[in-house]
Amino acid sequence: MSESSSNTASSSSNAPLHGTGRLADEFFLIAHDDVSGKPRLADRLLGLGLAGALLGELAMEKWIDLRAGVVSVAERSGTASAPSEALAARMFEYLRAEEHPVRTWLAFFARTARDDVAARLTDAGLVARHGRKRPWQAGGWTPTSANAAALPAAQLVTQLVRGRALSEQQTVLVGLLRATGLDQAVLWEARQSAPNTVRHLGEAVAALKPPLTELIGQTEAAVGAAVASHRT
Repeated sequence: MSESSSNTASSSSNAPLHGTGRLADEFFLIAHDDVSGKPRLADRLLGLGLAGALLGELAMEKWIDLRAGVVSVAERSGTASAPSEALAARMFEYLRAEEHPVRTWLAFFARTARDDVAARLTDAGLVARHGRKRPWQAGGWTPTSANAAALPAAQLVTQLVRGRALSEQQTVLVGLLRATGLDQAVLWEARQSAPNTVRHLGEAVAALKPPLTELIGQTEAAVGAAVASHRT
């Protein structure tokens, strides 16, 4: 076994099989091949999906509000003035300093979202950075454990196949998968085994709290605009 293979095997055995439980981390893992780490989306669409997931983390924790196409800092009771997680806290500082439309923030955070979430997953031991194979290619990230990388999608499909209610976070995740077109590849097994459940996913997404449905709708619109601009 080569040194690099040995390192990968060692990292794989130490990878946390429970994941991080964060929305953007789960979207990242689903949006990349669980063995090679190759993205399943074009860079621009991947960035928008991850940006939506990062904003979703803040919205679910009620740090921000999204209404009428605008992101604003939400009024919170309690002593904490900012999220404790480093990436969320950095984003929150941007959001607290200025008020802009959701689409503006999606475009802004999409520029670095893949690197930002990958760094968080690297710290958690779930992915490892790999270099460029050719000078003109960008580097990327490889899962340290295929089982851990496949876990978010597997849990989601299992819930659907067994007819169990999705959590709020899983429903937001489904909404973002639909917004970016990833649902076709990710939910094929559930679509075959539980077609009625999958057909009603749109209703579940629509029943989310208004800030979350706003986020998903704006992410879908941003993805649509990105696809349209690429075609022209």
